[in-house]
Amino acid sequence: MLIGLDLDNTLIGYDQAFLAVAAEMGLVATDFTGTKADIRAALRARPGGETDWQRLQGQVYGPRIDLAEAMPGSCDFIVRARALGHDLVIVSHKTRTGHFDPTGTDLRQAALGWLERQGYFSRLGFARDDIHFEDDRAAKLARIRALAPAIFIDDLAELLDDPDFPAATRAILLDDWAKVSARVLT
Repeated sequence: MLIGLDLDNTLIGYDQAFLAVAAEMGLVATDFTGTKADIRAALRARPGGETDWQRLQGQVYGPRIDLAEAMPGSCDFIVRARALGHDLVIVSHKTRTGHFDPTGTDLRQAALGWLERQGYFSRLGFARDDIHFEDDRAAKLARIRALAPAIFIDDLAELLDDPDFPAATRAILLDDWAKVSARVLT
């Protein structure tokens, strides 16, 4: 069985990275606590906050991606899926560069470097051809349709609920990797 996986906030967790970089950039107080969503809400609630949010994203998804962590349980899921004989692919909506990033960091190369350093190629069995980056949601949906996985796991309900999501693919909304593993691999 082919299982499709989203990348950002599904395999790569960014909460701590966003917190650290937002504080370094002076966008939140050093004692601010919360998730990526909390930081986004706090920034968007103030004048110019959307631009600040996009600047922050450009840093975290690019030059500061090494502060990101594998989502808890995601690597265990991959190991178990491979042991059961399943094939896996990653399909990500990721632009080539971030908004307002003066470094011009290639976000796709940054993500590939993170995957490499985390052992996704050497330890978890992914080949470079198993990783697909798309410029927007429509292209991501088209790629999922073309690959035709039996299952696709994503953290965004709006992608899985999109009318263009392939009807033949079982959509799994990521809530917790242990729960997803129990639903998918048993």
